[in-house]
Amino acid sequence: MAVSGCSYVKQPNDKKMNKLLSGMPEYYANEAFGKRDFRFYVVQDGNNISTPEVPACLVTRFGTQQLSNDTYTPGSYAYDKYAAVARVYARFFNQTLLSLLKERQWDKCQADIPGV
Repeated sequence: MAVSGCSYVKQPNDKKMNKLLSGMPEYYANEAFGKRDFRFYVVQDGNNISTPEVPACLVTRFGTQQLSNDTYTPGSYAYDKYAAVARVYARFFNQTLLSLLKERQWDKCQADIPGV
């Protein structure tokens, strides 16, 4: 019985995908918090842009950074996979960042944040 396997063809965006697949959004949120970078992640999937599940006034105050699958071919497996993984990554990153802000009571819209 012969079993044939699939060979992997390296994709040009593997590095971009691997960052998300490393699965450390909590670590990166802590790192961003330490650097006073309070921007929340949004995910752009084609023409759709997600909204962070945090108070809107915080998004307005601190801004956002974007994860986008626009460098992949629309309709491809990698395009859909990146968007799916990015949504989960962004959700955990945003939740962690919000909890860090709450620990210091900086999650209020008019909170006085030193150094910001």
